[in-house]
Amino acid sequence: MKSGASWRIEAALRATLLQGAWNFERMQNLGWAYCMEPALRALYPDPARRAAALRRHLELFNTHPYLAPYVLGAALRAESEAAAGRGGVEAVAAIKAGLSPALAAVGDSFFWANLRPAAGLLGVVWLWLAPGRLRLAAPLVFLGAYNLASLPLRLRGVRAGWLKGDGVAVHVARLGLPAKAEGLRRMALVLVAGLCGALARINQPAVGPSPVADNFLFLGAGLLMLLLLRLSVRPVVLLVLCTLASLVLALAIPPMNPH
Repeated sequence: MKSGASWRIEAALRATLLQGAWNFERMQNLGWAYCMEPALRALYPDPARRAAALRRHLELFNTHPYLAPYVLGAALRAESEAAAGRGGVEAVAAIKAGLSPALAAVGDSFFWANLRPAAGLLGVVWLWLAPGRLRLAAPLVFLGAYNLASLPLRLRGVRAGWLKGDGVAVHVARLGLPAKAEGLRRMALVLVAGLCGALARINQPAVGPSPVADNFLFLGAGLLMLLLLRLSVRPVVLLVLCTLASLVLALAIPPMNPH
């Protein structure tokens, strides 16, 4: 029989493929059962019991894929206790039903609504301001920024869920993802303002291999946005102002005559 650490590691790696068989009827259930299968194989040597346990994990399951490992770790612990006779299988279902909706809401807000746009903006900023062929690295900047923030959570989630059990929700709350999401929102607005400042010179491109003027405009506009955020101006108002300012400046500055 494999050790507990062995099948927890295997479950964590399989969790990266959780959505590989997503379906409309039961959503992530196939991916979830795939993640649980190594543990069930170790915990239930009897084929009949193992098949019954696997059928239980083919029920409807859906949460944010990056926070699913936390649910997975807690469920693995409850399943191991049920297999050893120290608890019932109802505890496994209760953990899945209790944690999944809460982590789905937190994950959607942090990863989809804030981290992904902020990382994308970082890639756009790199594309606009980087000199020469370094601009070609913009997709790598986006992917690097996004995965540096998300991969540690995905890989450590199973271990945290296993250690905390049904108290893993408190552990996730202590990560402070809602507060970090607010920080990402502010960073994204600063990047948008900086881009608007740089794009205002679209008719007057910087001369030479290093667009120094664009960089200064980016920095100045970003600092102005930061000041307005500190003054509690609403983000929607700031986005409208950025759009209007960039359009007015781009149209007001006449194109530079190349001759």
